[in-house]
Amino acid sequence: MAQISQYDHAEALVDGAHEVFGFHPGYRALHADGRIYRGGFRALPIARQYTRAAHLQGDLIPVSVRFSKGGGNPDAPFGATVGMATRFYLPNGRTTNLVMLSQLLFPARRPEDLIEAIGLAAPAEPGGPLNKAALLPFLKDHPEVAEVLQMRAAALAPTSFAHSEFHAVHVFRYLSADDTVTNVRCHWIPQAGVEGRPAEELAALSREVLLDEFDERLRDGPVGFDLVLEIGRDGDPLDDPTALWPADRERVTVGTLQLTAPVTPGELGDPVMNHDPTKVTDGIELNDDPILQARRGVYEVSAAYRTGGWHTCPFAQHYE
Repeated sequence: MAQISQYDHAEALVDGAHEVFGFHPGYRALHADGRIYRGGFRALPIARQYTRAAHLQGDLIPVSVRFSKGGGNPDAPFGATVGMATRFYLPNGRTTNLVMLSQLLFPARRPEDLIEAIGLAAPAEPGGPLNKAALLPFLKDHPEVAEVLQMRAAALAPTSFAHSEFHAVHVFRYLSADDTVTNVRCHWIPQAGVEGRPAEELAALSREVLLDEFDERLRDGPVGFDLVLEIGRDGDPLDDPTALWPADRERVTVGTLQLTAPVTPGELGDPVMNHDPTKVTDGIELNDDPILQARRGVYEVSAAYRTGGWHTCPFAQHYE
């Protein structure tokens, strides 16, 4: 597989997000506002047919999940896009991440396309309206971007995280014990069923409404999700997060997640909680998707901006 540098565009992408949403010290460049919850995941026996990954062999695996609002302004209201970043705590002491959105697709094929679009549409002042008129020629030349943006604009907003589907917008290679490769898209399907409402209705409510609702819901008991794999076939696009697969692709439920209570990064022993989606484990591999490969550098740059990076180490003052 051809690989690109995971750091070529990192600063430009993070700086672009800050141009659109403003720079908010201590917060992520995107999905700035969120809360973390703990729980457990158990794979079904069929999961071993597709992958040898440790968390998909049937043991009860501790997890943490960060639910978040889209965008980089923590004080903004919720919109139609929300996130679900899951961390699996593996028996060998390592971790792996599975990062999903409530949207099916990502609005760019390449980092360069995204940087160009951000530059054209960036507001005159942080927090101001997007320059949609400047973006129109770009959308004409990139119809795949226009289609994803139209899909997102038409999407319903959540009534609860517990009633939201989440989707990994990238394709991953699952490797079985005998190295058989299966290309998959991953989905979290809520056990309570899917519900939605107009985005304007949600935006009119408290900026913490979905997070507060989920905290309250957990007081009545665990909230469950099923992990569903969408199985690719020959010819399905593997490196294009703007493209859906045909609707008839097989879907297999391979495990269940139960979330039980809120938890803090301090309690987890990880104050940064960098949910890098490229942090996979044996039995799961990345593919040639340029957006996916670029995300490692983006997450590292964003984490350095919001934490101060190595400058916050206790001994740093001796070297500055």
